[in-house]
Amino acid sequence: MNLFRSGSKEKGVLGVQFNANGLALASVSVAGANPSVNHCQFIPHSDSSIPSAVLRDCLDRWGLRGPQGRVVLSRDDYSLLLVEAPPVPEQELRQALSWKVRDLIDFPVAEAVVDSFLLPEDKTRTGVRMAYVAVTRRSTITGLIELARRSNFKLLSIDIPELALRNLALRCCDTERGAALVKLVPGGGSLQIVRGEDLFLARQFALSYQGGLLEDLPADELVLELQRSLDYFERQMRQPPPAQIYLTGENVSADKLSAEIRSALPGESTARLRIPIRRMKTSTTPLHR
Repeated sequence: MNLFRSGSKEKGVLGVQFNANGLALASVSVAGANPSVNHCQFIPHSDSSIPSAVLRDCLDRWGLRGPQGRVVLSRDDYSLLLVEAPPVPEQELRQALSWKVRDLIDFPVAEAVVDSFLLPEDKTRTGVRMAYVAVTRRSTITGLIELARRSNFKLLSIDIPELALRNLALRCCDTERGAALVKLVPGGGSLQIVRGEDLFLARQFALSYQGGLLEDLPADELVLELQRSLDYFERQMRQPPPAQIYLTGENVSADKLSAEIRSALPGESTARLRIPIRRMKTSTTPLHR
């Protein structure tokens, strides 16, 4: 089965993520170019909670009956690997990539569900075509399908966070000159660079930031990780730097962008991300580039 799809064409859709510490969900309407969030909630797990029952109760409160939904994998449930794409016909690519990544995962490839997407052609210094490969356990996928069935929503697809953010960027950012999306979570962060309709770069990194309200961003660490990512994007992928860099995360606000962070990434940012992230009690702040 395919893990992910290129985007959503539904007028309304439910987004769900089952995490180890709780359930994240949002009901989104799409009208024209601008998505809007009708409902959004994170529900922490209790010792006695059953995820499907919690989700059904929430949908009942929101007045949603049998909605269409997309599940986003938790970051603990999959690996995203960047590998050279083998020179095989498109219909054989998934099987070839499964064999290519078998030594990069810690469980038998026979128990894996593998999906992939190619980077645009000739976008590396070596000229070799690259592919991102998403790998998860088959038991994870079957478990999510069963959770959707018990929760009474129609499962449209299972996605990964990197492509979910890419789809969001396509609706909310000018990606023609490139946009970098940086999301900070307790203990780390992730960075995606989208140019046009393509996801060029996706990586995760450790960071000594726990998301506290009065906690400063670790400027030296954050700047180093951003510079590493941008250097790879420019030198190895032969791409001009993204025109915009957006930073979001728990208790990330404009006043936390110190002069040190701003001066390390000179330039001009042209837009603010207009998305439901604000209504999820996080903030989205444009850095300069």
